[in-house]
Amino acid sequence: MQIILMEEEHLETIIELDQMAFQREEPRSLQNLQGLREGDEEGCFVLMDGQELVGYSFSKTMGEEGYLGPLGIHPSLQGQGRGKKLIQRSLDYLQRHCKVVGLEVRPEAGNNIGLYHKLGFNSAYPSLILKVPEKLSGPEKKANLGDGINQDDDNLRVELFQPTLDNRKETVLEKIDKWTRQELGGVSYLKDLNLASRCGGDILIALHKDEPVGFLTFYPSVFLHLWGAVKPHPRQDQILKEILRLFREIHGQGEVLLEVNTCYHDLVDFLLGEDFRIEKSVVRMLLEDFEGEHLKKSQNMVMRAWHA
Repeated sequence: MQIILMEEEHLETIIELDQMAFQREEPRSLQNLQGLREGDEEGCFVLMDGQELVGYSFSKTMGEEGYLGPLGIHPSLQGQGRGKKLIQRSLDYLQRHCKVVGLEVRPEAGNNIGLYHKLGFNSAYPSLILKVPEKLSGPEKKANLGDGINQDDDNLRVELFQPTLDNRKETVLEKIDKWTRQELGGVSYLKDLNLASRCGGDILIALHKDEPVGFLTFYPSVFLHLWGAVKPHPRQDQILKEILRLFREIHGQGEVLLEVNTCYHDLVDFLLGEDFRIEKSVVRMLLEDFEGEHLKKSQNMVMRAWHA
């Protein structure tokens, strides 16, 4: 058996193997796997037994932060150390490109947690998967997507991002990238924001005097959860609420999930106060010598799932 780089032609077979290994209620889509692989083609691998694909692993980098993505092994080969070899190949890639390497795993997957501990991962703050309420508290507001919602004397507005939103030298997404790299320990969401923008996902932007102070992204075919971040601001809670209101106005009713790491205590308290409901939790694990532990003191609101 040998491990080789994943190619586009492998993805259809990976869908079949993934379904065989995990028996999902809804199989992964080709678009989902293409999105997981995009931007990290040199960090995604398959395990081949002759001409048969029997395992796969995805890696994900976000600037100086990276994580182990989905991994699967043919049921007949599980428990033989094949997954560990795929994980190690992904770790070799991530450690060459990132200062922070992590993963998320279901708490009931005890064997996997034990394996990751043996590979040098340590448990950190758990993450919560929360259900976004269909109606947010407070007065009803009708958004005007052209002019934004809740424009006021503070020059604060929330609107659906359009590529032509900012014609200056630095685009809105590039400004978000600069902000997250500076304030979140080198984290970059630019690849994923560009992917969502290019492929039909929604990016909702909060602007204060034409400078981005928050965003949320919804592209469920690749990222299962609504995600984004809000800068420190005197009206930080209100900014997030207005973005969420505009999201609900665009998408209406329906189940939507959002993930928050519990290191962001104030954000968790705010969401629970807004009638978000916890659906489940996941264990977040970090490779030893993690350099980003200072993020637990960050005043940013960060809503981003590592896994997809």
